[in-house]
Amino acid sequence: MNMEIQAALDVADETDSFLQITDVIYAKESDEGYEALNDAEKTVFCIDGLLREMENGGFVQFIHHEVGALAEDTLEALERIKAKETHSLMNRLIDFFDDRRVPADEDERIEFFDQVESEYADEIAELDDRFYDSGENLVEMTLRFVSRNLKDFR
Repeated sequence: MNMEIQAALDVADETDSFLQITDVIYAKESDEGYEALNDAEKTVFCIDGLLREMENGGFVQFIHHEVGALAEDTLEALERIKAKETHSLMNRLIDFFDDRRVPADEDERIEFFDQVESEYADEIAELDDRFYDSGENLVEMTLRFVSRNLKDFR
């Protein structure tokens, strides 16, 4: 995997580079499961999941889909890539959950968050707006993380 990741890092276009890296990690996750990923691989997996869901509908979309069960891991991933603003937003999102525990069960997570959303729709919309306005380039930050931690991608 390391050679594939290095080759992807050498691609000039950062989006293409990122997509090639995520393809390698998604293949491993598909073959071996999420728990088989190490922390560096989970970082890329979680950042990619966050970006995909934010592009498709914001934090509600994130929570409503499978990646929402990885909210705590995503928070850690944001810390690893040094995305301070997005980390702060994700932290606030997790605060909506009782004892900051985001349910792993999708139905339970959606049911709970739908209640939260009906009460805090403006606050959640503000989190979305702040995410889109933050100026943090999570793709670039993730690529820098991968470059610094290349040895961890096996």
